[in-house]
Amino acid sequence: MAVNQQDEQIAAARYALIAPIVSRQTPLLPGELRQWLEQTADRLFELPGTGRQTVSARTLERYLAAYRKGGWDALKPKARQTVAMTKLPSEILQLAIKLRRERPQRSVEQLIFLLEQSKAAQPGQVAASTLARHLRKAGASRNELQQSAPSSEFRRFEAEDILTLVQSDFKHFVYLPDPNHPGKKRKTILLALVDDYSRYVLHAQIYWDEQLPRLEDSLKKAILRHGIPETFYCDNGSAFSAHHLARICGRLGIRLVHSKPYRPQGRGKVERLFQFVDSSFRPEVQADVDQGKLTTLAELNNALRGWLDGYYHERVHGSTKRSPREKYESSNRERKRKSLTELNTLFLWEETRSVDKACCVKLGGNIYEVETALAGKRVQLRYDPFDLTEVQVWWEDKRYVEAKPVELNRKRKKKPDEPQPRPQEQKESLSFLELAEKKRQAAWQEDELHYARKGGERT
Repeated sequence: MAVNQQDEQIAAARYALIAPIVSRQTPLLPGELRQWLEQTADRLFELPGTGRQTVSARTLERYLAAYRKGGWDALKPKARQTVAMTKLPSEILQLAIKLRRERPQRSVEQLIFLLEQSKAAQPGQVAASTLARHLRKAGASRNELQQSAPSSEFRRFEAEDILTLVQSDFKHFVYLPDPNHPGKKRKTILLALVDDYSRYVLHAQIYWDEQLPRLEDSLKKAILRHGIPETFYCDNGSAFSAHHLARICGRLGIRLVHSKPYRPQGRGKVERLFQFVDSSFRPEVQADVDQGKLTTLAELNNALRGWLDGYYHERVHGSTKRSPREKYESSNRERKRKSLTELNTLFLWEETRSVDKACCVKLGGNIYEVETALAGKRVQLRYDPFDLTEVQVWWEDKRYVEAKPVELNRKRKKKPDEPQPRPQEQKESLSFLELAEKKRQAAWQEDELHYARKGGERT
């Protein structure tokens, strides 16, 4: 593992600790902040690159101050330290494991208190970090025991305002003709980002796969149109758990939260949306696909937009008793925004490469030339995976002249050439999707007239 990559992972872990504070729209009062610091200090965490699992309130304050002063990069460690596995007497460890299994909620500090007060250990004999490591090695960490405990009832939860919590997930969808293999069909993937408070779909799009670039594409579009959310809640899929996503959220001030494996209940809003997609949207789409009226990914996404804006957003929701659009637009919340240029910069991919003696680096099957001063150094390359013609070069937090392509074998990931849509036949019945699209366009035109009368522009 490259040194700077581990630094990035440590920064991501540190940011996850302070995200509930730095991602808030309204700051906490001093007393509330102190209470949060003390409660967080009682919890266990997994910090990559170190053996520690507990973080003191003072350390949390230091992380907060560093992030507010220098952002994401200020959370990276200044130096590396290796923590040795300290020995712990067997009888003390076995008693600690027994106490933890009796009540998994007990923190390491509580266990040490019990050990010392029962005279099983001398005051100061057991360090918190040492005991935490031994408990985790023995399979008695608090997280492991609580996950294996019988599940409790789930309480209905709703965020307090729009963009406070956004849920997201992928869903396997219908099969379409494969543009790269005539005569064959290929599965499509639906990705949705749902506002927890209003159930409004901030962005939804259908792709050919569920890889990280698709998630970034939808997240960027949602932020550009609606603003930056406080919390982004998702599952543990490879795209959502990618370190690049954690870095993006850290730099945007978004708290990234992953649901527990095999427990989708916490993502109830997006799961409920997908259930409604299956009962309302999918049958209409499948009928058009079977009849050859819908053959391309572009046509499928057009149908999705029509269904969302012409039907789903206008329909009264069973839980809120209001339509998602009405509830979303009723909020007066002030939104944090970024321009498209700023977002494009924040969403760049980053990789570390060694510069050879000829001042060349390799990336994505291409060869690039960099400044002679960087020969023999490990540089950071920042780039758009779909445009490999432009690659930024950074070394020790300083930006150098962009890398010059020498052998450009791959410029970008090409989009498949989709087949031309077939001629539409005369319809014998009403088309749900077409009606939804007409309603969406009518609503859009009505909004345009409304903004024109006010002399303003639609955002």
